[in-house]
Amino acid sequence: MRHTRTVFLAVSALLLVFLLNPGQVQAFEKTGTTAAAFLQIPVGSRLPAMGGAGVALEGGADMLPMNPAAARAGRGFGISASYIDWFAGLRHQSVGLIIPVSTTLAVGLNAISFSGDDFEQTTLAAQEGNGIMVNYGDLAVGISGVSTLTDRFTVGVSGKLIRQQLFHETASTFAFDVGTHLKTDLEGFTIGMAMTQLGGEMQLEGRDLLQEPGGVSGGSTRYETSAWPLPLTFQTGIGWKLLGEGNAYAHNGFHSFDIAVDARHVNEGFTTLHFGAETGFANSLFFRAGHTVGHDSQGMSFGLGVVVNVYQHRLTADFAYADLGDLESVQRVTLSLTHR
Repeated sequence: MRHTRTVFLAVSALLLVFLLNPGQVQAFEKTGTTAAAFLQIPVGSRLPAMGGAGVALEGGADMLPMNPAAARAGRGFGISASYIDWFAGLRHQSVGLIIPVSTTLAVGLNAISFSGDDFEQTTLAAQEGNGIMVNYGDLAVGISGVSTLTDRFTVGVSGKLIRQQLFHETASTFAFDVGTHLKTDLEGFTIGMAMTQLGGEMQLEGRDLLQEPGGVSGGSTRYETSAWPLPLTFQTGIGWKLLGEGNAYAHNGFHSFDIAVDARHVNEGFTTLHFGAETGFANSLFFRAGHTVGHDSQGMSFGLGVVVNVYQHRLTADFAYADLGDLESVQRVTLSLTHR
């Protein structure tokens, strides 16, 4: 009876986020009204292969931007690096590190960069280009604290600096992420919640906003830019390790099987539902698949993970593929090293 109540409450809380009159939510969509949109791109390859679900699953350093509480506090150091071949020639790169301070406390560091190739500047007088190359890029650098308060409940908090640059114009601000991870009394059943990008607004400033003196009056003109909020995101979900070793519903030393369901809401006004599954063999080969509901471009995604034991460490290579509909498909690769 207690296990049934746990599942019921978790599923009810999850569906409540998605089912609060979704038609009304969509009526007030404000897509494109936030800054630092690159922060909405999932980090790593494991969870994106599972349709973006997995806020309640334990992981490595690549979990820090999504839910710092799920980043394996107190289980040895971990390092992760990811590369995403985004559409339109853009590149998304990230690196994360988590170091245990004690059995109940860990410190994490992570950085995310988003950029593309330089392009030639065009003006009204030189519409084919004036020979000046324009560079642009986004960067987020964060530090996290992960504390295991009990043997079942973990809390993670991150602070990060976010900076965007377009030629000579820049914008920056600070933000916080807060996450929780709960192991319920039902074996293998976990609940995760995270609020990310809780911070100030961003406004571009720079010398190109000042027009040189000219015209009849000879005066100068300064362009005024608007300040935009960050993409504040709330994500809650459930995970269930149905098969596997350790804290699993059914013990199996060779075959593992995990499922995850998440609801995600962004302050731009849209809510999405994410479904994912992962199956593994001999703790060395993993296959993943997922689906996103409620998003204009995201649909099915697939992935593969390979684990090799090297002395006292685990070297993991994860790959993911996602179909973005009218946009190009996206491929991801992540390399991780953890202490066994």
